[in-house]
Amino acid sequence: MKRLAVLFLLAGCSTATTSAEEEHSLGWLTGCWESEDGIYREVWSSPEHGFLFAYAVSLQDDAVTFFGQTCIEPGPPAVFNAYPAGAGPSPFTERARTGTSIKFANAEHDYPQVVAYWKTGRGLAGRWIRPARFRIPSVRRPTLKGRVRYLGLA
Repeated sequence: MKRLAVLFLLAGCSTATTSAEEEHSLGWLTGCWESEDGIYREVWSSPEHGFLFAYAVSLQDDAVTFFGQTCIEPGPPAVFNAYPAGAGPSPFTERARTGTSIKFANAEHDYPQVVAYWKTGRGLAGRWIRPARFRIPSVRRPTLKGRVRYLGLA
């Protein structure tokens, strides 16, 4: 099956990590990540009792054009619960993990069907994957291109 991927790259500078981040296998997600142009921001909390929480916003002319919330429940397997625009949850189950990456999937979901994050030498990257047959009418999902910056810990 052909897939279309939306890829975004979030890069940042390093800061001191807390003990909770170092102890949690997904602590590397923690922080405030923003595109250099300021259009997209994703903020991940420090791990709390095994859970990670995040919110994301897309901005245009200082107005929010998209928002979403996320909760990663500890596993195994971990579950990525997405709440786009306050709706949800849409659960995605962990399919693969390394020390610096994680991939979640939900084949029954329309878009995306796969959500993946990984740490790079430049920061944080992610991908939302959907089947080619699915079209998004009049909905703009955030796509990050170019350089982005790390704003620090949430």
